Amino acid sequence: MKKYLLFIFVFAGWTCSRWEYDDPSEMVPTSEPETYLSLVATDTIYASMDSSGSITYTIGETPNPGIVWDTLDQAFTTITTSRQVLHWWGEDADGQVNGYDYKWSSDSSWTYTDLENGTFYVPIRSELDVFSFEVRAVDNEGNKDNTPSRIVLPIRNSSPTISFRHLSNPQIADIGGDTSYTFPTRTFNWDIYDQDGNETITDIFYAIDDTCSTCWVRLNGNQSSLTLTGLLPGQRTFYLMCQDIAGAKSPTIQFPDTLAVSEAQVWVVKPVIGDVLIVDDYPLDNQNNTLGWYASLMDTITGVNGYSIWEIEDELPYSSVDIKANLNYFKHVVWFAAYNNTATANDTYNAAEASLLNFVMGGGNLFINPIDFEDTTFAWFPLDSLITVNPNGRLLPGKDLICDFDTTLNLSISHLIAVRVKGFWPDESEFAEIREIYHMADPESGDNWQGNPTVCSIGQYRVSPTELSGKVVILTLPLHDGYRPKLNGNGSSIKLFQYLFTEEF
Repeated sequence: MKKYLLFIFVFAGWTCSRWEYDDPSEMVPTSEPETYLSLVATDTIYASMDSSGSITYTIGETPNPGIVWDTLDQAFTTITTSRQVLHWWGEDADGQVNGYDYKWSSDSSWTYTDLENGTFYVPIRSELDVFSFEVRAVDNEGNKDNTPSRIVLPIRNSSPTISFRHLSNPQIADIGGDTSYTFPTRTFNWDIYDQDGNETITDIFYAIDDTCSTCWVRLNGNQSSLTLTGLLPGQRTFYLMCQDIAGAKSPTIQFPDTLAVSEAQVWVVKPVIGDVLIVDDYPLDNQNNTLGWYASLMDTITGVNGYSIWEIEDELPYSSVDIKANLNYFKHVVWFAAYNNTATANDTYNAAEASLLNFVMGGGNLFINPIDFEDTTFAWFPLDSLITVNPNGRLLPGKDLICDFDTTLNLSISHLIAVRVKGFWPDESEFAEIREIYHMADPESGDNWQGNPTVCSIGQYRVSPTELSGKVVILTLPLHDGYRPKLNGNGSSIKLFQYLFTEEF
């Protein structure tokens, strides 16, 4: 009987240890993730605060023993810039890392990210400061590293820079000389840069002619252009600089600048004279014979003090604000283009079409004499269709331009026109009022046009139900070729302008 009981006891004991399992209801503690930075700092920065509360740092040297110093562990002694690129990673023994919390010493709270790197612009506010960065891993159960990785970085403020925007100042090659002439409006455009972040640039300062301590005018740091108005006539200089939040200033730049050898070396502001602006858009007329001829017309019609002159050369001003301002100083604009152009010269009236349309819609009157054009896309004078009056490029003297409503205004070609010229039909649906001034006379033997193509018209647009725009006149035969007038075969073509300025404008 005893043997039997012993067997049962031994068997029972063996079976309990053989089939025993852990109770799954018991809680098993989880481990927290660990975080690592790819840069580990082991040097020390010494810091001390003076009686005024200012902090002094000693980096890479032994501090003054007579002052009580604190130490900043996990610090780099290499001074860096405010742009910091940092990398980190995490590990979790019993799960996986889902993301990270990070915080700079300048932050009030942690920021979460699932990235393992970041580019930061530390908000430095003094010439030299020290910032710390901490990052901690967060695992799939929400556990966070209780000992975040940390580095301490000494950062020196970088001075900002400022430069005029590329090609925003007139180039000598475009204006045909070293002097830039403007009317009393001039726009300057610039770009700023600070490797601490452009947002740290808080102030732009400009001055005109003088850089005395009280001569500077402040602008907001995010401003990138300035339109000067009411400039006094004479030779001017524009100065510009910027300043960041820590008080560091950029070098001063200026226009004109003798070091910028491709740009105009002199800037002259011209006064606004009279109500008429003559626009010289004929850069190849080096002797200004055409301009002189137009000026002589205006001497007769308005008097010598009744008009101003704008010589564009090859390029319009960089800013359309300046183009519009130049036009809007005047009531009437007489714009003549080139008799012919080469590959190195260009008319600019197409590039100015938005400003020209704005001028006309605002009540200004425009006379324009374009010669070499191939399409009908003028915003300031919409055309329905075009023909070439002389496909062979020759229009002989004696050919007449007929004015049906006043034959005393008839014009005649006085010298050979050796460029192709256009006849046109306006897009009448775009105008409130449109009227022909000149058409070609009936074709004779050897002439290549058919019918009587229009070569000069005048039109107005509807601005509102009760208001019309200014008037725009287009003439497609050249009045002057740079050597002599072309339409003086039936008396001087001044009679066209006398009619326009006494009856239309």
